Amino acid sequence: MKILYVTTTTDLGGAEKALLDLVRTVAKNNQVKVVSLKPLGTLSTQFKETGAQLVSCNMNGWGWNALRTLSLEIKSFQPDIIHAILFRGMEFTRFSNWKNAIPLITTPHFDLSKKNFILRGIDRILRRRDFCTIAESKSTYQYLLAAQKYPKEHVLLINNAPEEGKFFPDIQARQRMRQTYKFTEKQPVFISVARLEKEKNPLLLLRAFLTIFQKNKEVRLVLVGQGSLKDDLMAFIKEKKLQNAVFLVGEQNNINDWLNMADVFVLPSEEESLPLSLLEALQTGKPCIVSNVGDMVSWVNHGENGFVINKGDENQLSNALARLAEQVDLRKNMSEKSLKKSTEIEDMLLKYQHLYQQILEESFHVKTLK
Repeated sequence: MKILYVTTTTDLGGAEKALLDLVRTVAKNNQVKVVSLKPLGTLSTQFKETGAQLVSCNMNGWGWNALRTLSLEIKSFQPDIIHAILFRGMEFTRFSNWKNAIPLITTPHFDLSKKNFILRGIDRILRRRDFCTIAESKSTYQYLLAAQKYPKEHVLLINNAPEEGKFFPDIQARQRMRQTYKFTEKQPVFISVARLEKEKNPLLLLRAFLTIFQKNKEVRLVLVGQGSLKDDLMAFIKEKKLQNAVFLVGEQNNINDWLNMADVFVLPSEEESLPLSLLEALQTGKPCIVSNVGDMVSWVNHGENGFVINKGDENQLSNALARLAEQVDLRKNMSEKSLKKSTEIEDMLLKYQHLYQQILEESFHVKTLK
């Protein structure tokens, strides 16, 4: 089977990581090519290591050249199936595949409700080009049906999920990482794994952390990720003299080690679908503090395996941080419940492989994969 994947970027993000896990599995037994609209990013080396072909359309500006390049890639590769992710990846592929009979699968991996009226309108028109659409979260699934009027018989829910066996509790990794970064076992360490962008709300997290740090100088915060807010975050850290308490470590590959080093996972996003980083944190047994957006509330039960705050509520966030910083027994209890919750995560990769095979055999129906 020949499968062509189209993505907007190969930078380090939840959607891109999910695609990488999928390509890593599918490329073992199939001929796979990945097309990135934008120039190759942080994950490009890992994509190449899967054995898949990887090319970039080097998109800039409006991306008309990228549209033409993508059309040529489809024509030259002649795939059996095309699978496109992220907004521009989806819309560009819908245009480029217009005259072909190649089945197109789309997976948003973003909150479409945050797009403006014009872009949502374009999506409603172009959705007719899809063979089927995969919603990666319940919230996305419901929005596609209710607001975007996607036909129910062509929309399938396959929840995001980390690659099987990649995330787990690791005491040795915890000890090694804490020794490297000179954190004692008694120091409460919070971690956020997310792009440093407005929708992830890292500045809100810093302000809430500052509140508890002023009362407890032992707490620490680690931010894993890159983004346009990095300079603003660094300025805040310097202004508030948090250099010894807050660590911006950039993009990292060994996320399992970083999660194990920490005590609590925090993601106070303004908008989300179902972030992979949350599911990864659950699999390592982290109590989680999240905002009430997307499907995060389906995975964090308030007061059981973490806390759910109203998005943008700094007081709620600082109170949740304070409780988990101070109460070791509460952290331990919530950790056990996070591990139990993580057993509900399904094998996303296996479902996708079944889907591809059914499409190839012309036996696909939404009900057969539920």
